[in-house]
Amino acid sequence: MKLLDRYVLRETLKALAAGLVFFVSVFIVVDIFEKIDTYLDNQVPAATVASYYAMSIPGIALQVLPMAMLLSCLVALGQLGRTNELTAMRTAGWGPGRIAAPLIVTAALLSGLAFLVNEVALPDLNARRLRLYRADIKKENVEGPKVRTNLAYLGTGGRMFLIRSYDIERRRMKEVVIQEVRDNTLAGRIDAATATWEGGHWVFHDGYTRRFDTHGETAARFTELTIPGLREQPADFAEAEEDPKALSYWELEHYIERLSQSGSRVQKYLVELYLKISFPLTNLVVVVIGVALALRNRRGGLAIAFGLSVFISFLYYAFIRTGQALGHNGTIPPLLAAWLGNIVFGLLALEMFRRARRGS
Repeated sequence: MKLLDRYVLRETLKALAAGLVFFVSVFIVVDIFEKIDTYLDNQVPAATVASYYAMSIPGIALQVLPMAMLLSCLVALGQLGRTNELTAMRTAGWGPGRIAAPLIVTAALLSGLAFLVNEVALPDLNARRLRLYRADIKKENVEGPKVRTNLAYLGTGGRMFLIRSYDIERRRMKEVVIQEVRDNTLAGRIDAATATWEGGHWVFHDGYTRRFDTHGETAARFTELTIPGLREQPADFAEAEEDPKALSYWELEHYIERLSQSGSRVQKYLVELYLKISFPLTNLVVVVIGVALALRNRRGGLAIAFGLSVFISFLYYAFIRTGQALGHNGTIPPLLAAWLGNIVFGLLALEMFRRARRGS
């Protein structure tokens, strides 16, 4: 890496660090004011509140990173423009593409890092943060009930479990219905009065098995039944179904596969799956926009850079959320819904950069 590359990159990273601190701080302050009644009513110690927000920082940082990336480009390159250093670089034969090269490479690396952090670190950290908030801040019972009632659980192999009550300690179900779906069609159903965990597998008692095909329905009564290939463990029914939005990419992909096997709609979950890839790449797109703006507008100060970064970022987020909403309700395909913001602003970024190069 050449000296000028290091210089441009250093100035940009300094502005990025300052932008991240600012935007994360604003986010935390707003959240504190929203939750201040909860903290005061439950007499939560300051150390507990501090721990909660310390766990929140990585997730908040990933959300505001594109905004901070855009601001850092506008501030750093704007400063270089006002001191005529960009002019000197161009005189030395550096075009807009060469000036932007270290920033674009860094943005690509940060996009990959954001994806990895979101997949590897955030799921466990968010679970601990939520547990801290519920147990130590809201003073809720996080251990959960000993008996779960009216339980619906999506199993593997296209099976849906409907359970009237499940005794967690005794590992015993009452009034169990298992629906088996094949190719979006109900292929079978099992009704049992009870089911117990015995010898490492579920044993169903006193019920009926029903099979459905083109010839109609066949039914058979049983007093005791073991289902081959049933993978569900007692722990699967002891906990509430996980929030798909809190799952990693591969966990969510597996969850979607289970939903598809059961014949359920997977449209909105596919949108969330594709967003896990598209959103980190927002950092790369905004850097191209920031470089193009900074190279064309060299007179703006910090206030103008801040205003532009906030305006463009909120407009970008609005497109992302609009695509997400349209994908959830099935108006547009999930892949297009997740990438709508990047497609629109990616094309805008390329056009702005093309004009910046032409005007150089």
